[in-house]
Amino acid sequence: MTVQPDFAFIAGTPALCLVDTVGDRENTATDRLRDPADLDAWMAAAGLGVDGAQPASLDDLLRTRDLREAIYRCGLAIIDDAPFDPTDTRCINRHAQQPPLRPQIEGGAVALHADRPIEAALSTLAADAIATITGPARRRIRICPECAMMFVDTSRPGKRRWCSSATGCGNRAKVRRHRAKRLQPE
Repeated sequence: MTVQPDFAFIAGTPALCLVDTVGDRENTATDRLRDPADLDAWMAAAGLGVDGAQPASLDDLLRTRDLREAIYRCGLAIIDDAPFDPTDTRCINRHAQQPPLRPQIEGGAVALHADRPIEAALSTLAADAIATITGPARRRIRICPECAMMFVDTSRPGKRRWCSSATGCGNRAKVRRHRAKRLQPE
């Protein structure tokens, strides 16, 4: 039995949540999308799953990873105040051109439909990436110094440093700083 990885949806946009399926990029780079079943689990957890869809294939996984890495590199380019690599923008644009997921009301709830569910989900993610990296959120894309997670800073002053201040990396950094102060001789 395969254990499904934990997915964090705290990046602020679906596209950056996809980017963050690789954890600790600067050290061990743990990919949480290890196989097609992980991709299906992530799509469902992200609210991009289509009921009754065929399971994801290895090709679906590889295309998802390609899109993820193109979005990641565009985010880095923004942070580094550098231009986007044309290969990355072509990848994102290619996915965005596909028909997106079609939301429908069924039984008082939203159900997603698509003839090609993974391609439609990738189209939806690519469109979100375009909005994120070219819109107002662009100025607030950050990388957590603790875990290297990419996120949109949604704080009012725009000075958030960590992926999660209250319970995640920010809290751990504050605890370390507090302990270090206590250990210093007075």
